[in-house]
Order: sequence, then C-alpha cells, then structure tokens
Amino acid sequence: MSRFSKLLDHLRSAETHEKRLTVRASSPRLMVEIGGYAHRARDWSAGGACIEGFAEAVIIGTILSGQLYWENDRRRLHFAAEVLRLDPGGAVALRWLDLPLAIQQEMEAYLA
Repeated sequence: MSRFSKLLDHLRSAETHEKRLTVRASSPRLMVEIGGYAHRARDWSAGGACIEGFAEAVIIGTILSGQLYWENDRRRLHFAAEVLRLDPGGAVALRWLDLPLAIQQEMEAYLA
C-alpha cells in the first residue's frame, strides 16, 4: 500500500461524521470544472467545497481532478480532491488534496 493510500485511509477513519474546521463561504462564486463540466460550488473553504449538479457516478473516497476558477475569472488552476460525502440531488462534498497556492491565498483573504 502506498504512503498516499495509507494517509487517505487514516484520514477517512478519523471522519465518522462531518467535522468542519474551517469557515465556509459562497461568495465569490467558485467554479469547479470536472471532466469538462463546470459546477458551481454551493460553499467553499481552503479545506474543500460542496458542488451541486454532479451527475457522474462516484463513491466516497474517489479522487477527482479538474480546474478551479472564480466565476468571471479567466484563470483556470488544476486541483485534486477526495469525495467526502454524496447528498441527494447531486451535491458532492470535496476535500482538497492539491489546491493551487494562488486560490488558497485568495480563499483565505476572502474569509478573513
């Protein structure tokens, strides 16, 4: 088992129920593009996001990657995230595994 897999297993086992450690925001609007489809984040933080209208079949623990950007921003930055929760209606809660420093710093500034 790789170190990355062991780390994910450890993190998953520590989360038997949702424990938000960071403040969430919904503005400015964060867009999460996965597989060529853009999804609006219902809320986001430097720790993760909840996106709506996700139609792809995934299970908890799935690693997703794509592009992040602020609505009306031309920059597209690569990310990787783990699926933490699946809600009825297609909402998916993500935890960032690889978040670009530029977006992380902007998020922290918006939340300050």
